[in-house]
Amino acid sequence: MSEPGAARFGTTAVERASTGDRVTWWDAYNQSLRASGLGEESRRAVADDADFIVDTGIFGAGSPGDDGWPESRERVGLVMGAVQSGKTASMMAVAAKAMDAGVDAVVVLAGTRSALWLQTFERLVSQLDALPDGSKRRVLVPSRRSMDSDAGIDLSMVYGVSRQQARRAVAKSRPFIAVVMKNVAHLQRAAQMLHETVYPAAARRTRPFHLLVIDDEADDSSVMDTGTEDVEHVLEQRQVPRRIVDLWEARRRPGETASPHLYATYIAYTATPQANFLQNPDNPLAPRDFVVGLRTPGAEGSVEVRSPSYRVSDGLDGWYTGGDIFYRRFAAARLCVTVDDLPPDAATTEAIRAFLVASAVRLMREPDRKGPRTSRTVRGVSSREVTDAVARPASMLIHPGAGKDEHFEVADEVLAWSRGGTEPPDDGARTLGSVGIAADMDLSPERWLRWLRSYGESSEFVAAAADPYLLRRIPEDGEWDEVRRLILEEIVPGTTVAVINSDERADDRPNFSPIRSDDGWVAPPNLSTIFVSGNVMSRGLTLEGLLTTLFSRSSDQPLADTQMQMQRWFGYRGPYIDLCRVFVSQEQLALFAQYDENDEALRTQILEAMASDPDRAPDVTVLQGHSFRATGKIAGAKAVQLWPGPRPFVRHMNPVGGDRANLELVGALRAEPMHKVDASKVPRGFLLERTLDLAAAADLLDRLRYADHARVSDDERRWATAESHAKMSSGDFLSPLYRAPDSDDIADIDPSPYDIAAYLRLWAAALDRRVPGMMSTDDPPVSWRLLDLDRRAEQQPRFRIGIRTGTGEPLTGGPLAGLRPMRRELLAGTNDLVATWGSRNRTGGVIRGDELFDYEMLGEPSHLTTAEARAPGSDGLILFHVIDRGGGQATIAVGVAIPVGGPDHVQARRSTDE
Repeated sequence: MSEPGAARFGTTAVERASTGDRVTWWDAYNQSLRASGLGEESRRAVADDADFIVDTGIFGAGSPGDDGWPESRERVGLVMGAVQSGKTASMMAVAAKAMDAGVDAVVVLAGTRSALWLQTFERLVSQLDALPDGSKRRVLVPSRRSMDSDAGIDLSMVYGVSRQQARRAVAKSRPFIAVVMKNVAHLQRAAQMLHETVYPAAARRTRPFHLLVIDDEADDSSVMDTGTEDVEHVLEQRQVPRRIVDLWEARRRPGETASPHLYATYIAYTATPQANFLQNPDNPLAPRDFVVGLRTPGAEGSVEVRSPSYRVSDGLDGWYTGGDIFYRRFAAARLCVTVDDLPPDAATTEAIRAFLVASAVRLMREPDRKGPRTSRTVRGVSSREVTDAVARPASMLIHPGAGKDEHFEVADEVLAWSRGGTEPPDDGARTLGSVGIAADMDLSPERWLRWLRSYGESSEFVAAAADPYLLRRIPEDGEWDEVRRLILEEIVPGTTVAVINSDERADDRPNFSPIRSDDGWVAPPNLSTIFVSGNVMSRGLTLEGLLTTLFSRSSDQPLADTQMQMQRWFGYRGPYIDLCRVFVSQEQLALFAQYDENDEALRTQILEAMASDPDRAPDVTVLQGHSFRATGKIAGAKAVQLWPGPRPFVRHMNPVGGDRANLELVGALRAEPMHKVDASKVPRGFLLERTLDLAAAADLLDRLRYADHARVSDDERRWATAESHAKMSSGDFLSPLYRAPDSDDIADIDPSPYDIAAYLRLWAAALDRRVPGMMSTDDPPVSWRLLDLDRRAEQQPRFRIGIRTGTGEPLTGGPLAGLRPMRRELLAGTNDLVATWGSRNRTGGVIRGDELFDYEMLGEPSHLTTAEARAPGSDGLILFHVIDRGGGQATIAVGVAIPVGGPDHVQARRSTDE
């Protein structure tokens, strides 16, 4: 710890506005954003998003005390950002604008680990708590003095506010600002401070007291499972969510704030809100009042329009480099390197070569800066002087798995390789050695030179894709001697290997800022570092200058939210994106790309809902995949596909005498031209000469009518979400996808012909759309964005229409009079068939069911996949089954055979949702 009063947490000079007005919290923070180098468009977007959150979320029900507030006096919402995109900047902007709007207390819940808590506290103090005479403008908890104590952290002091201090602050309308670790002990102390000191002081005044709680990384520890409907029981079992609610509620009166004068707004901030949306909606922390999506700067869009990205004038240097860059837009730049053909030790060695070469290239681009080794001798009179003199931070991350011992083993292997097997020095420092690296350069020069060439190709691609003026210098092969010298003399001696995990043997958290010393300022300790880490690196900690990542972790049950957070290579890496590399298996890379597509689909839903209906929380659809789950935080969550499968069959029928409309539909089809077939050699029935395209087949299925089945609200929402994902407009002839009729008395049947019809329309719509989060139904599935859609359009199925009859007594009347119906067994007491596709016939030693009715009728060979589904490019089949109901009457059941190759996405739903 530094001495009390030292600028450990930084000071940002904030000038008074030129008009002479009192400087606002937003003035202070906006100047911090400007000083950080954030571009004008990005500052406007941060401000605009913060205004939306304050106006629509925090004050969406009016000022505290207005009639719009619920009886509980509580509002709960969620803000979704992208991984490593600047959520903390938004949080601070919201806090600043909220305090300017009259919010009385802001509590920031800052991570579940001390490192994240301290990081957020330091950033808040240096960037937000920067008003002139700041100590007279607010009450800061913890105080700087309590955090600077050499005696360690005493929670009674950290969250200590005297009654006199609270009364004075309330009387003068000075807001309370608290940064609280998401830990039971910390939360308990913070709640005690609020209930025993702050709220009693607030009760003395006439106007209400407004508390704002901002929960950073809100999917971590704040979510409650849906395994039971007893929410209070779950709260007691999950201590962190219970302690968060304790900040504004009293346990003797759950479901409302602790007193009539107290109003509370809780905002969950996260990049991975799958579990937040899937938790029981009755949980007190579930977002029920508002949901907001943050935007990121990029190549497309406008600040004025709520879309996932907005264009910035500073070009690539100002872009957010997330999954769109790594997996799609810049995929040809080979930023991702698959390692399936390399053994683990060879992959590690290759990644280190890439990192060292990239570090040298980056240093050569700024020759006026001192390298990592020389930077250790730099002293400056200010932090800025040191920052401008030394090399920019360069980092590498090795993510081998969750095991802590494995992290130390990998670190030792890296050091041993770099030192050529020699013993490490006695100082205990994990500094790379040059002997082994020099020997490897001599033994395998081509393996080093190829990275110069690879970066050259990436630089050319990036310039062509983003801006020709951004072609950045890459040394030629002939300059290898200088690159080698820089690596061996400047980079390697200044590079350390750090293990970051919760083990007591681990290194300190990363620090990329100059350090104040007795004789001035010195270079950051992590100027050039190879980090070895696991789960701890997937939450909040940012690695500056991350050039190279080796992700060798795998999972038998991948979880999208967990692994999405592990992609620490996301961020604002435009200035050196051509030097970035991610080493990963092909399987894991495909998972990362699908996670990102699902993430984009979710954020797009939220942004569209903000534009169309900002006054309520949208009913969003959380996607997962065939090979991964959306989250592991919600037990029993189930997967629901859009694709009804290759052979959906509607077993449900109308009661006897109540199927007139469906019998007339089939009767009209019977009157159409039919294929001429030999009825003695094929299944009984008829096959129409004409075929239907996807949209017409959907219209035919939608003409079916049921006495007890019609529109289902959950299905309607599900298909509306699919329309949103596909960016279908209301004027599209395929919209709406779901067209079930209205009815007062409905039963939900699965499958429903209306769902099947909606799927066929989606297929038609997707043929000219690259839908995020959508996969094909091929085996294995392929991202819809990667398909040749022209080829898919050529392969789209047409549907044959058949009528299946049987050996029953001829029908005595009605539209199908004279036909022999099928004799089929029904479930006792229902109108549902026991089986689906009916009889299975043996032809040439092969058993074929009615799902191949058309092939049998025409004598054609069937085109099936190994899973016995119709192959891509095949025709589909809609087969109406005429079912004998006795007394010369019949009802209609229907089966549909759907070729593979269409679109699909997998929705995650609560197990309690029917």
